[in-house]
Amino acid sequence: MKNRQRALLRVKPFLLAIIIVALSLSLVLAMDTLEKRHALRMDFSFNSVTTQSEQTREIMKNLAHPVHAYVLFTPGNEDQALLGLLNRLAAQTDQFTYSAENLVQNPMLVNRMSTELGDDLVSADSLVLTCEATGRTRVLNTLNYLEQSFDADKQAFVLSGLAYEKSIAEALLYITLDQVPTIALLTGHGELGQSDTEYMELFLTQHHFGIKRVNLLSGDSLSKDDLLMILAPQKDLLEQELKALTDFASQGGAFFISTDYSDPDRLPNFDALYRMFGFERKSGIVIADGADTAAYIDNPLFLTPYMNTTEPTAPLIGAGQTRLRLPGARALGILSLADNPQVDPLLTSGYAYIKDVNRANESLAREEGDEEGQFYLALLSDYAHNDGTHARAMMIGNSAILVDAWLHEVTYGSQFLLHMVNYLSTSEPININILPKPLVREQLSIAKPWIPILLIIVLPILVAALAVPLLYRRSRR
Repeated sequence: MKNRQRALLRVKPFLLAIIIVALSLSLVLAMDTLEKRHALRMDFSFNSVTTQSEQTREIMKNLAHPVHAYVLFTPGNEDQALLGLLNRLAAQTDQFTYSAENLVQNPMLVNRMSTELGDDLVSADSLVLTCEATGRTRVLNTLNYLEQSFDADKQAFVLSGLAYEKSIAEALLYITLDQVPTIALLTGHGELGQSDTEYMELFLTQHHFGIKRVNLLSGDSLSKDDLLMILAPQKDLLEQELKALTDFASQGGAFFISTDYSDPDRLPNFDALYRMFGFERKSGIVIADGADTAAYIDNPLFLTPYMNTTEPTAPLIGAGQTRLRLPGARALGILSLADNPQVDPLLTSGYAYIKDVNRANESLAREEGDEEGQFYLALLSDYAHNDGTHARAMMIGNSAILVDAWLHEVTYGSQFLLHMVNYLSTSEPININILPKPLVREQLSIAKPWIPILLIIVLPILVAALAVPLLYRRSRR
């Protein structure tokens, strides 16, 4: 009996230790499960990049359809900030899930997804967001997570912040909304082709616009919520096409029009549509006066227009984002049509003259008879119908500023395009005002540096003052 009691006494500490370890493990596992489910871990990421704003939390709370995200990565190149943010987003709703896909284990995944989605942007180290309910996808990569601003001194865009949250939140809205802002590109009249507009379409798609091509003679139709782009047509409209476009305008449709100096001067039906909005195309090419050096760059054909204050351009002017470059431009005129439509100049040249295109091929020098002065290079129109609906239109005398990637890199062409599209579109643009996180850590700043300096000086003195009596008593023993 005593031996049994002694054995129990010896075993009891081990049993208690096992129970304590088991309870500790259970508690740790339970806390880990709760942390993953509710994203309770404190944010120690770089500059708190995984912390969400109230706008993002509201979007996650109100997701209309289930969304799954595929995080494609190669081992060793995982974006921990991205994974941390996705983990916190998934903890907020059951409508959002994600999976990390190892491309070493599944090397054909990128090709398969790119083919299935019809998106060449799917590549290693990208994020693919999909929504089966709407059939839309969005592919994000490193460039989408970096905020850029134009440095006037360097004459180039520089990195200025981290935009993980903004990019993902806007992408979630785009793929889950039942209807998104749509831009229709008119075709069938020799307009700029898909190879010409590829960069512009990619840019607008990345800013959450749907893109479609419309051929009115093939039976395609326009929705009153579409923004119709007419980019440098070479052939005229037929009468039934003109009627379809005027009907579209009468429903409140919006137009984004470009015309180049090399386009045909005579397009009667197109010009009739333009006159409806108070626009007139002038024949010839605008050449800057050599004395006005602020009106061009390097070549008098490369105009740097002045941006006028209007509703869509006011934010650009306020932010100092007015630098544009128009390589060869057609001048525009405003027709006198009483008060309707209301036409405002968007871009104006410096002092310049208009030269016949054929004569300009021989010499750029001003000749007698050339029209001189400052010319409108872009116009904005608001046409009010009797029933109260408004049709908006914008015309610019140069297409390159809209579609050329290099011009977007060295000027504010992309910002100008985006602001104009957002203004003209009758649908609410998908643009969430979420400030990017700082790209670099802020330096430690001490508001009152004399306090720590004083402590550094006083503490040793206090220690010495306390030690002196003690050492004195010991020395007297």
